Amino acid sequence: MAVGLYVAVLVSRAFAPDYLDMHAVLIAVPAVVAMAYRPWLTATAGAVALATRLLLNPHAYGGGDKSTTGVSAAILIVTLFGCWVGWERRRQDARLHRVQSVAEVAQRALLRPVPRTIGRFGFAVRYRAAAEEASIGGDLYEVLETPYGVRVLLGDVRGKGLEAVDMAARTLGAFREAAYDAPTLAEVGARVDRSLNRQLGTEDFVTAVMVELCPGEGTMQVLACGHPSPLLVRGGTVGEVIGEAGLPLGMGLLPAATARVVEAVPFRPGDVLLMHTDGVTEARDTSGVFYPLGRHLATYAHNDAAGMLDAVEQALIAHVGGKLEDDAAMLAVTLTGPLLKVVKPARALEPTHQSA
Repeated sequence: MAVGLYVAVLVSRAFAPDYLDMHAVLIAVPAVVAMAYRPWLTATAGAVALATRLLLNPHAYGGGDKSTTGVSAAILIVTLFGCWVGWERRRQDARLHRVQSVAEVAQRALLRPVPRTIGRFGFAVRYRAAAEEASIGGDLYEVLETPYGVRVLLGDVRGKGLEAVDMAARTLGAFREAAYDAPTLAEVGARVDRSLNRQLGTEDFVTAVMVELCPGEGTMQVLACGHPSPLLVRGGTVGEVIGEAGLPLGMGLLPAATARVVEAVPFRPGDVLLMHTDGVTEARDTSGVFYPLGRHLATYAHNDAAGMLDAVEQALIAHVGGKLEDDAAMLAVTLTGPLLKVVKPARALEPTHQSA
Protein backbone atom coordinates (compact mmCIF):
# COMPACT_ATOMS: atom_id res chain seq x y z
CA MET A 1 0.00 0.00 0.00
CA ALA A 2 2.79 2.41 0.90
CA VAL A 3 4.73 1.53 -2.27
CA GLY A 4 1.62 2.22 -4.35
CA LEU A 5 1.18 5.57 -2.62
CA TYR A 6 4.81 6.46 -3.28
CA VAL A 7 4.55 5.52 -6.96
CA ALA A 8 1.40 7.62 -7.21
CA VAL A 9 3.36 10.63 -5.94
CA LEU A 10 5.96 10.30 -8.69
CA VAL A 11 3.46 9.67 -11.47
CA SER A 12 1.16 12.48 -10.40
CA ARG A 13 4.08 14.87 -10.01
CA ALA A 14 5.22 14.11 -13.55
CA PHE A 15 1.87 14.35 -15.34
CA ALA A 16 -0.34 16.54 -13.13
CA PRO A 17 1.74 18.71 -10.82
CA ASP A 18 -1.04 21.24 -10.30
CA TYR A 19 -3.67 18.80 -9.08
CA LEU A 20 -1.86 17.07 -6.24
CA ASP A 21 -0.73 18.25 -2.85
CA MET A 22 2.55 16.38 -2.95
CA HIS A 23 3.53 17.53 0.53
CA ALA A 24 0.48 15.96 2.14
CA VAL A 25 1.07 12.67 0.33
CA LEU A 26 4.72 12.51 1.37
CA ILE A 27 3.79 13.18 4.99
CA ALA A 28 1.17 10.41 4.78
CA VAL A 29 3.63 7.76 3.50
CA PRO A 30 5.31 6.93 6.88
CA ALA A 31 1.93 7.19 8.64
CA VAL A 32 0.42 4.60 6.31
CA VAL A 33 3.39 2.27 6.74
CA ALA A 34 3.21 2.59 10.54
CA MET A 35 -0.37 1.27 10.51
CA ALA A 36 0.66 -2.24 9.47
CA TYR A 37 4.41 -2.72 9.42
CA ARG A 38 7.40 -2.79 11.73
CA PRO A 39 9.17 0.33 13.04
CA TRP A 40 12.22 -0.12 10.82
CA LEU A 41 9.99 -0.11 7.74
CA THR A 42 8.34 3.08 9.00
CA ALA A 43 11.75 4.67 9.42
CA THR A 44 12.71 3.57 5.92
CA ALA A 45 9.49 5.01 4.51
CA GLY A 46 10.20 8.34 6.27
CA ALA A 47 13.72 8.47 4.86
CA VAL A 48 12.43 7.72 1.37
CA ALA A 49 9.79 10.45 1.74
CA LEU A 50 12.45 13.00 2.75
CA ALA A 51 14.70 11.93 -0.11
CA THR A 52 11.79 12.20 -2.54
CA ARG A 53 11.01 15.71 -1.29
CA LEU A 54 14.61 16.74 -2.00
CA LEU A 55 14.65 14.96 -5.37
CA LEU A 56 11.50 16.66 -6.63
CA ASN A 57 12.53 20.13 -5.45
CA PRO A 58 16.31 20.20 -4.95
CA HIS A 59 16.65 24.03 -4.94
CA ALA A 60 14.13 24.71 -2.20
CA TYR A 61 16.46 23.84 0.69
CA GLY A 62 19.09 26.38 -0.29
CA GLY A 63 16.73 29.34 -0.64
CA GLY A 64 15.42 29.50 2.91
CA ASP A 65 11.96 28.21 1.95
CA LYS A 66 10.15 27.87 5.29
CA SER A 67 7.40 25.74 3.75
CA THR A 68 9.98 23.20 2.62
CA THR A 69 11.51 23.11 6.10
CA GLY A 70 8.07 22.67 7.63
CA VAL A 71 7.22 19.76 5.32
CA SER A 72 10.49 18.04 6.14
CA ALA A 73 9.92 18.54 9.84
CA ALA A 74 6.40 17.15 9.52
CA ILE A 75 7.70 14.05 7.72
CA LEU A 76 10.30 13.55 10.44
CA ILE A 77 7.76 13.96 13.27
CA VAL A 78 5.26 11.60 11.64
CA THR A 79 8.02 9.05 11.07
CA LEU A 80 9.21 9.15 14.67
CA PHE A 81 5.66 8.95 15.99
CA GLY A 82 4.90 6.07 13.62
CA CYS A 83 7.99 4.18 14.83
CA TRP A 84 6.85 4.61 18.44
CA VAL A 85 3.32 3.42 17.59
CA GLY A 86 4.70 0.40 15.75
CA TRP A 87 6.99 -0.50 18.63
CA GLU A 88 4.16 -0.13 21.16
CA ARG A 89 1.82 -2.24 19.00
CA ARG A 90 4.37 -5.03 18.72
CA ARG A 91 4.93 -4.92 22.49
CA GLN A 92 1.19 -5.24 23.13
CA ASP A 93 0.91 -8.04 20.55
CA ALA A 94 3.69 -9.95 22.29
CA ARG A 95 1.97 -9.50 25.65
CA LEU A 96 -1.36 -10.67 24.21
CA HIS A 97 0.35 -13.69 22.69
CA ARG A 98 1.82 -14.64 26.07
CA VAL A 99 -1.58 -14.28 27.75
CA GLN A 100 -3.24 -16.40 25.07
CA SER A 101 -0.56 -19.07 25.43
CA VAL A 102 -1.18 -19.28 29.18
CA ALA A 103 -4.94 -19.41 28.57
CA GLU A 104 -4.56 -22.23 26.04
CA VAL A 105 -2.51 -24.28 28.50
CA ALA A 106 -5.15 -23.74 31.19
CA GLN A 107 -7.92 -24.66 28.77
CA ARG A 108 -6.17 -27.88 27.76
CA ALA A 109 -5.77 -28.77 31.44
CA LEU A 110 -9.48 -28.16 32.01
CA LEU A 111 -10.77 -30.11 29.00
CA ARG A 112 -8.34 -32.97 28.62
CA PRO A 113 -8.11 -34.93 25.37
CA VAL A 114 -10.64 -37.74 25.12
CA PRO A 115 -9.15 -41.20 24.45
CA ARG A 116 -10.00 -42.53 20.99
CA THR A 117 -10.71 -46.01 22.34
CA ILE A 118 -11.12 -47.78 25.66
CA GLY A 119 -11.49 -51.48 25.07
CA ARG A 120 -14.39 -51.97 22.61
CA PHE A 121 -15.65 -48.43 23.08
CA GLY A 122 -14.68 -45.66 20.69
CA PHE A 123 -14.94 -41.96 21.48
CA ALA A 124 -14.88 -38.73 19.51
CA VAL A 125 -15.57 -35.16 20.60
CA ARG A 126 -16.08 -31.83 18.86
CA TYR A 127 -16.21 -28.51 20.70
CA ARG A 128 -16.75 -25.01 19.38
CA ALA A 129 -16.81 -22.04 21.70
CA ALA A 130 -19.05 -19.15 20.71
CA ALA A 131 -16.26 -16.64 21.44
CA GLU A 132 -13.78 -16.71 18.56
CA GLU A 133 -10.81 -15.89 20.80
CA ALA A 134 -11.59 -18.74 23.23
CA SER A 135 -11.01 -22.47 23.02
CA ILE A 136 -13.56 -23.31 25.68
CA GLY A 137 -16.64 -21.77 27.20
CA GLY A 138 -19.42 -23.06 29.41
CA ASP A 139 -19.71 -26.55 27.88
CA LEU A 140 -17.73 -29.42 29.38
CA TYR A 141 -16.99 -33.11 28.84
CA GLU A 142 -14.95 -35.93 30.32
CA VAL A 143 -14.31 -39.64 29.72
CA LEU A 144 -12.86 -41.71 32.59
CA GLU A 145 -11.96 -45.39 32.86
CA THR A 146 -12.90 -46.35 36.43
CA PRO A 147 -13.15 -49.60 38.40
CA TYR A 148 -16.90 -49.55 37.74
CA GLY A 149 -16.70 -49.08 33.99
CA VAL A 150 -16.17 -46.20 31.62
CA ARG A 151 -17.97 -43.11 32.88
CA VAL A 152 -18.74 -40.22 30.55
CA LEU A 153 -19.91 -36.70 31.31
CA LEU A 154 -21.16 -33.94 29.05
CA GLY A 155 -22.64 -30.76 30.48
CA ASP A 156 -23.52 -27.11 30.03
CA VAL A 157 -23.23 -24.51 32.77
CA ARG A 158 -25.54 -21.54 33.15
CA GLY A 159 -24.11 -18.29 31.83
CA LYS A 160 -21.13 -17.31 29.72
CA GLY A 161 -17.66 -15.83 30.05
CA LEU A 162 -15.08 -16.45 32.77
CA GLU A 163 -17.73 -17.30 35.36
CA ALA A 164 -18.99 -20.10 33.12
CA VAL A 165 -15.44 -21.43 32.71
CA ASP A 166 -14.99 -21.39 36.49
CA MET A 167 -18.26 -23.31 36.98
CA ALA A 168 -17.19 -25.82 34.33
CA ALA A 169 -13.89 -26.38 36.17
CA ARG A 170 -15.71 -26.97 39.46
CA THR A 171 -18.11 -29.43 37.82
CA LEU A 172 -15.32 -31.39 36.18
CA GLY A 173 -13.38 -31.53 39.44
CA ALA A 174 -16.38 -32.89 41.32
CA PHE A 175 -17.09 -35.48 38.62
CA ARG A 176 -13.49 -36.66 38.40
CA GLU A 177 -13.42 -37.27 42.13
CA ALA A 178 -16.81 -38.97 42.40
CA ALA A 179 -16.49 -41.12 39.27
CA TYR A 180 -13.64 -43.18 40.73
CA ASP A 181 -15.20 -43.75 44.15
CA ALA A 182 -18.98 -43.94 43.83
CA PRO A 183 -20.21 -47.52 43.15
CA THR A 184 -23.26 -46.44 41.10
CA LEU A 185 -23.95 -43.76 38.53
CA ALA A 186 -26.78 -42.39 40.66
CA GLU A 187 -24.33 -41.88 43.51
CA VAL A 188 -21.93 -40.11 41.15
CA GLY A 189 -24.71 -37.69 40.22
CA ALA A 190 -25.66 -37.17 43.86
CA ARG A 191 -22.07 -36.42 44.90
CA VAL A 192 -21.53 -33.97 42.07
CA ASP A 193 -24.82 -32.31 42.96
CA ARG A 194 -23.87 -31.93 46.63
CA SER A 195 -20.46 -30.57 45.73
CA LEU A 196 -21.91 -27.95 43.39
CA ASN A 197 -24.55 -26.99 45.95
CA ARG A 198 -21.70 -25.89 48.24
CA GLN A 199 -19.70 -24.09 45.55
CA LEU A 200 -22.17 -22.38 43.21
CA GLY A 201 -24.36 -19.37 43.75
CA THR A 202 -28.09 -19.60 44.40
CA GLU A 203 -28.93 -18.87 40.75
CA ASP A 204 -26.22 -21.04 39.21
CA PHE A 205 -26.71 -24.58 37.96
CA VAL A 206 -25.32 -27.10 35.49
CA THR A 207 -27.27 -29.30 33.10
CA ALA A 208 -25.50 -32.57 32.41
CA VAL A 209 -25.84 -36.12 31.15
CA MET A 210 -23.74 -38.98 32.52
CA VAL A 211 -23.26 -42.41 30.98
CA GLU A 212 -21.72 -45.57 32.40
CA LEU A 213 -20.41 -48.20 29.98
CA CYS A 214 -19.38 -51.69 31.05
CA PRO A 215 -17.55 -53.97 28.59
CA GLY A 216 -19.34 -57.12 29.77
CA GLU A 217 -22.88 -55.75 29.68
CA GLY A 218 -25.28 -55.16 26.82
CA THR A 219 -26.76 -52.03 28.38
CA MET A 220 -25.48 -48.64 29.35
CA GLN A 221 -26.58 -46.61 32.34
CA VAL A 222 -27.78 -43.08 31.54
CA LEU A 223 -28.42 -40.25 34.00
CA ALA A 224 -29.75 -36.93 32.69
CA CYS A 225 -29.85 -33.83 34.88
CA GLY A 226 -31.86 -31.15 33.10
CA HIS A 227 -29.95 -31.82 29.87
CA PRO A 228 -31.10 -32.70 26.34
CA SER A 229 -31.47 -36.44 25.88
CA PRO A 230 -28.62 -38.25 24.13
CA LEU A 231 -29.43 -39.62 20.68
CA LEU A 232 -28.93 -43.27 19.76
CA VAL A 233 -28.18 -44.14 16.15
CA ARG A 234 -29.02 -47.74 15.30
CA GLY A 235 -29.45 -49.20 11.84
CA GLY A 236 -29.84 -45.80 10.19
CA THR A 237 -32.53 -44.61 12.60
CA VAL A 238 -32.13 -41.94 15.29
CA GLY A 239 -34.03 -41.85 18.55
CA GLU A 240 -33.81 -40.23 21.97
CA VAL A 241 -32.40 -42.38 24.76
CA ILE A 242 -34.62 -41.01 27.55
CA GLY A 243 -37.90 -39.17 27.51
CA GLU A 244 -37.50 -36.70 30.37
CA ALA A 245 -34.49 -35.37 32.24
CA GLY A 246 -34.31 -34.74 35.96
CA LEU A 247 -33.34 -31.53 37.70
CA PRO A 248 -30.02 -29.80 36.88
CA LEU A 249 -27.02 -30.12 39.16
CA GLY A 250 -26.37 -27.55 41.86
CA MET A 251 -29.95 -26.38 42.28
CA GLY A 252 -29.61 -26.40 46.07
CA LEU A 253 -32.90 -28.26 46.68
CA LEU A 254 -33.62 -30.86 49.34
CA PRO A 255 -32.15 -34.34 48.73
CA ALA A 256 -35.63 -35.85 48.35
CA ALA A 257 -36.36 -33.49 45.47
CA THR A 258 -33.11 -34.23 43.69
CA ALA A 259 -33.34 -38.01 43.45
CA ARG A 260 -31.30 -39.22 40.50
CA VAL A 261 -33.01 -41.73 38.23
CA VAL A 262 -30.72 -43.91 36.12
CA GLU A 263 -32.12 -45.59 33.03
CA ALA A 264 -30.70 -48.76 31.48
CA VAL A 265 -30.50 -48.49 27.68
CA PRO A 266 -29.50 -51.34 25.32
CA PHE A 267 -26.17 -50.68 23.60
CA ARG A 268 -25.20 -53.05 20.81
CA PRO A 269 -22.22 -53.39 18.45
CA GLY A 270 -22.57 -50.84 15.66
CA ASP A 271 -24.63 -48.41 17.75
CA VAL A 272 -23.60 -44.77 18.09
CA LEU A 273 -24.55 -42.72 21.13
CA LEU A 274 -24.38 -38.95 20.64
CA MET A 275 -24.34 -36.63 23.63
CA HIS A 276 -24.72 -32.94 22.79
CA THR A 277 -25.43 -29.53 24.31
CA ASP A 278 -28.28 -27.21 23.38
CA GLY A 279 -25.84 -25.02 21.49
CA VAL A 280 -26.17 -27.61 18.72
CA THR A 281 -29.93 -28.19 18.59
CA GLU A 282 -30.84 -24.55 19.27
CA ALA A 283 -28.53 -23.10 16.61
CA ARG A 284 -30.60 -21.10 14.12
CA ASP A 285 -30.09 -20.01 10.54
CA THR A 286 -30.94 -16.53 9.23
CA SER A 287 -34.61 -17.54 8.98
CA GLY A 288 -34.75 -18.68 12.60
CA VAL A 289 -34.90 -22.39 11.76
CA PHE A 290 -33.27 -24.71 14.30
CA TYR A 291 -30.46 -27.00 13.21
CA PRO A 292 -31.94 -30.44 12.35
CA LEU A 293 -29.43 -32.56 14.26
CA GLY A 294 -31.40 -35.82 13.99
CA ARG A 295 -31.70 -35.59 10.22
CA HIS A 296 -28.01 -34.89 9.68
CA LEU A 297 -27.06 -37.57 12.17
CA ALA A 298 -29.01 -40.18 10.22
CA THR A 299 -27.37 -39.02 7.00
CA TYR A 300 -23.80 -39.34 8.29
CA ALA A 301 -24.31 -42.36 10.57
CA HIS A 302 -22.45 -44.65 8.16
CA ASN A 303 -19.17 -42.89 9.00
CA ASP A 304 -17.04 -43.71 12.00
CA ALA A 305 -17.60 -41.58 15.10
CA ALA A 306 -14.94 -39.01 14.21
CA GLY A 307 -16.01 -38.78 10.58
CA MET A 308 -19.65 -38.49 11.59
CA LEU A 309 -18.94 -35.63 13.99
CA ASP A 310 -16.82 -33.85 11.37
CA ALA A 311 -19.70 -33.97 8.89
CA VAL A 312 -22.28 -32.92 11.48
CA GLU A 313 -20.08 -30.03 12.65
CA GLN A 314 -19.53 -28.76 9.11
CA ALA A 315 -23.27 -28.88 8.46
CA LEU A 316 -23.87 -27.00 11.73
CA ILE A 317 -21.45 -24.20 10.84
CA ALA A 318 -22.96 -23.92 7.37
CA HIS A 319 -26.45 -23.77 8.91
CA VAL A 320 -25.62 -20.77 11.12
CA GLY A 321 -23.57 -18.99 8.47
CA GLY A 322 -20.21 -19.53 10.17
CA LYS A 323 -20.92 -17.91 13.56
CA LEU A 324 -22.35 -19.72 16.58
CA GLU A 325 -24.31 -17.76 19.18
CA ASP A 326 -23.69 -20.35 21.92
CA ASP A 327 -21.03 -22.92 22.78
CA ALA A 328 -21.59 -26.25 21.05
CA ALA A 329 -20.24 -29.62 22.16
CA MET A 330 -20.81 -33.14 20.82
CA LEU A 331 -19.43 -36.42 22.17
CA ALA A 332 -19.98 -39.68 20.31
CA VAL A 333 -19.60 -43.18 21.75
CA THR A 334 -19.46 -46.31 19.60
CA LEU A 335 -19.34 -50.01 20.40
CA THR A 336 -17.45 -52.29 18.04
CA GLY A 337 -17.09 -56.06 18.14
CA PRO A 338 -18.75 -58.52 20.53
CA LEU A 339 -19.29 -57.77 24.19
CA LEU A 340 -16.52 -58.89 26.48
CA LYS A 341 -17.31 -60.67 29.71
CA VAL A 342 -15.44 -58.71 32.32
CA VAL A 343 -15.59 -59.28 36.06
CA LYS A 344 -15.63 -56.05 38.04
CA PRO A 345 -12.79 -55.73 40.54
CA ALA A 346 -13.38 -56.10 44.24
CA ARG A 347 -12.97 -52.38 44.70
CA ALA A 348 -16.30 -51.92 42.93
CA LEU A 349 -17.99 -53.65 45.87
CA GLU A 350 -15.98 -51.88 48.55
CA PRO A 351 -15.27 -48.26 47.64
CA THR A 352 -12.23 -46.82 49.34
CA HIS A 353 -14.04 -43.80 50.77
CA GLN A 354 -17.15 -41.71 50.56
CA SER A 355 -16.87 -38.04 49.69
CA ALA A 356 -19.39 -35.47 50.81
